[in-house]
Amino acid sequence: MSEEIEIDELKDPDFTEDDFNEAPPSDIVAYNELRSCADLVRMYEEKILDIQPEFQRDVVWKPAAQTRFIDSLMKQLPIPSMCFALDYKEDRWIVIDGLQRMTTIIRYLMGDDWRLSRLDDVSPKIAGVSAAAMKNAKGELRSLFARVQNQALPINVLRCDFSKKTHMEYLFTIFHRLNAGGAKLNNQEIRNCIYSGPFNNLLRELDTDEDWMAINRMKPGEAYRFVKQEIILRFFAFLDRPEEYKGQIAKFLNDYMYENRAPDEDFLDSKTETFERTVGLIAEKIFPDGPEARIPTSVMEALLVSIANNIDALEGQRSSQLKRKYRLLRENKEFTEEAVAEGLSKVDKVGNRFSAANAIFSA
Repeated sequence: MSEEIEIDELKDPDFTEDDFNEAPPSDIVAYNELRSCADLVRMYEEKILDIQPEFQRDVVWKPAAQTRFIDSLMKQLPIPSMCFALDYKEDRWIVIDGLQRMTTIIRYLMGDDWRLSRLDDVSPKIAGVSAAAMKNAKGELRSLFARVQNQALPINVLRCDFSKKTHMEYLFTIFHRLNAGGAKLNNQEIRNCIYSGPFNNLLRELDTDEDWMAINRMKPGEAYRFVKQEIILRFFAFLDRPEEYKGQIAKFLNDYMYENRAPDEDFLDSKTETFERTVGLIAEKIFPDGPEARIPTSVMEALLVSIANNIDALEGQRSSQLKRKYRLLRENKEFTEEAVAEGLSKVDKVGNRFSAANAIFSA
């Protein structure tokens, strides 16, 4: 691991993973209910229950864990409660805690062609048998399948209004706290679940841009768990509203996504053009052969914003000129180890980095 990665991601984890304390809004109602597995699958098929399949690609149980969970349902063992949020105005449900369990239930009951693993602690009756075969079987195997269908699971429900900012902030906090262990969700994965919509879709689309992938040393097919999408979000937020940053990066980015959750086409087109011009310039003139090492997030966001702010002038400059400016950026005192070793996300340090970068690329 390089020293730069250590600075960005280990010495100051709040730079990417800060949390903020949100008291429960008085108009959110929490209650408990039981729902059968079959009913949960029905809700999913009718698009009432959103399990965010785009997110699921990156964090998913292995086949052995899925098999053990199905075996537990067949044996009617106690299952921990899941937590859902219900937008009562739109009758829309999202899974806050229990994504892996829901994915496994849906995969099994819809009869996908996957075979349950052969494990010592799983009933030999189902070992190696496909979900499709059990769904279409008769006798004991069909009875076991029906047992899973009928198994009632405990669910904690948060009844809220997704159009209210205070409600969405509280859901983010709940997501963050409930996923504090195991396959922990990072903040952008949580945003992908909560702030889904056209802008979130644009972030996913831009994350596949060839120039973007090149300057981030991203390999096709590898899972980056929305980390690079958050950098794109940081770019837009700091470009548009740097004065609104108060030292809490999660709240700053959440506010920006909330306010742009239903943008018009002009907003999306403008963001796409800004991104493509900025990233294209970096890829073509600063890193024509790709960067030699990973660019720390603190450097990348300052580089993106400063170039976007000066794009008209910079597009006419030679590659050698822009490479020199980038070297000056990396050598600037605001980006040295001493400057970023502690308090990387403090308002003054963030502001100093952006000011230094803008001065270099506007010269």
